[in-house]
Amino acid sequence: MDRIAQSLDNKRIVFWEEVARDGAQAKTILNAKQRIEIAKAHGKVFNENGPDHLVFAAGFYSIGKEEVDVIKELADNVDNCYLAVNCRSSKSEITDSINSLQKAKYGRVAFVSPFSERLCDIMLHKSLAETKEATLSMAKFALDKAAGMPIDIQLAAAFDGNPALLGELASELHELGIATVGMGDTQGKIYPYETAEFLRIVKQNSSPDVRYSVHFHNDLCFALTNNLEAIRQGIFLPSTSWLGLAERNGLLRTEVLTLLLAHEPELLKKRLGIDGEKLFLSPPNLKLLPEIARKVSELTGISLKVTDPIIGTGVNTISTGTPFVDTLSFQPFDPMEVLGIPKKVFVTQLASARVIKEVSSEMGFQLSENQINEVMKIVKEKAYKIGRSIFPENELREIFNKIVDI
Repeated sequence: MDRIAQSLDNKRIVFWEEVARDGAQAKTILNAKQRIEIAKAHGKVFNENGPDHLVFAAGFYSIGKEEVDVIKELADNVDNCYLAVNCRSSKSEITDSINSLQKAKYGRVAFVSPFSERLCDIMLHKSLAETKEATLSMAKFALDKAAGMPIDIQLAAAFDGNPALLGELASELHELGIATVGMGDTQGKIYPYETAEFLRIVKQNSSPDVRYSVHFHNDLCFALTNNLEAIRQGIFLPSTSWLGLAERNGLLRTEVLTLLLAHEPELLKKRLGIDGEKLFLSPPNLKLLPEIARKVSELTGISLKVTDPIIGTGVNTISTGTPFVDTLSFQPFDPMEVLGIPKKVFVTQLASARVIKEVSSEMGFQLSENQINEVMKIVKEKAYKIGRSIFPENELREIFNKIVDI
């Protein structure tokens, strides 16, 4: 039984996780141990339902022997989500990819086939019509070799092609037994309105039973809006990646989409027009998101920024007056309650009397109103003089001691 197909048939969300892909844009690489750690942690987000909600792309077969060895090690060690091997539209690669997952508890193979005239010529030296026939033939071969293992197909440059023809091809692939048909925005250039129209035409021209996935690159920062539109239209298999890292220019951040769909699911009918209560078999553990994101940052060497959404170093930090008084008026949710990220107050050139009072009190100082005002004056003058915003604890302690001794 393909638990991913079952989830999609029941309108449940499934994440196709791409953080372990080749890292062409971010220049990242994860070894076997690191991929295993991330895959297992990601599966735990969905409690015991990892195999119903997560496909972890273990690697791309054509990279070479070392990549294949990594894939096999994941197959030996990851049992709480699906592992997928991506490969080219080649009989030998498809066969070897299937063989590399023989020890996987939940394995699947996804082969890539071009759909635009341009890529058909570049990748296969064929016309689109010839490529369509070759794709159907390769699908039959893969399904025969798989002996029951799910086979997915990903149509590269799908959004550069004819949506009506894509719908027809997807229906034929579904009839053969292909589990999911992926549509790739290979150049990362499609606008949200174009996405909505393209998907509408695709679905008009295909069987309602086809299970689609989408793969939107984030070159123009449309990955989030395009994925939400796909979900709104009933396509529940988005390709995402932790921190937005993935092959080429990256994808929608896994941590962002997880929170958007799992936090306040009862409001998704109003927000997206979908039944959010059915998306997950059990509520995901959102407090694991910052932990996994920090681990991915550590393993890849890609630093978290202060402004990164959901998991950035600035989340639930306060340095100014009004947000200090009414935090929730300036945040979409309570980071401590939802994500387990505690509030942290920083003293900067923006500091108000309330900020100085709380920070000094936490450090064991009881300052008078006049002393607090004097600290604010010192902090603001020094910040502009040295050109640095945040005052570390040792410098603050020195300032507080100086004020107390006066």
